[in-house]
Amino acid sequence: MSNNNKDSLQQENNNFQFIINTQYLKDLSFENPKAPNSLKVFNSKPEIKIDVDIKSKSLKDHGEDIFEVDLMIKGSTYVEKEIMFVVEAIYSGIFTIKNAPNDVLEKVLLIECPKFLFPFLRSIIAANTRDGGFPPLMITPIDFVSLYESKKKKN
Repeated sequence: MSNNNKDSLQQENNNFQFIINTQYLKDLSFENPKAPNSLKVFNSKPEIKIDVDIKSKSLKDHGEDIFEVDLMIKGSTYVEKEIMFVVEAIYSGIFTIKNAPNDVLEKVLLIECPKFLFPFLRSIIAANTRDGGFPPLMITPIDFVSLYESKKKKN
């Protein structure tokens, strides 16, 4: 590769910017509808269902190249087909992403940004289920690439 091409590539790479401006809990709900009966010991193993979704939007009123990403997780636990608890949360971040081509921007917003948000939301959900009288719901790491690809196939 010639020096001009290397300089040109380095210039392009230097122009891409990814900044986490802030992150915050946007919404949280914990329901224990069968309490106190839901807190007794059961003979069968609980069934846990986890739903994950990601939404992003441009925040033009905050400035150019600024985006909000929402990571939404809903966890439900059933024992013997009876609901024990439901936890729903939205954890959001505001990101500055400059000089990204549209196809790259979409992947950054829907794959990379949620990767930064996930550990915080996982901790919040674990603490809330524990505080609700249950063992902490420790959500396993999410493959955001697979989630992105499966959503693309549906659309």
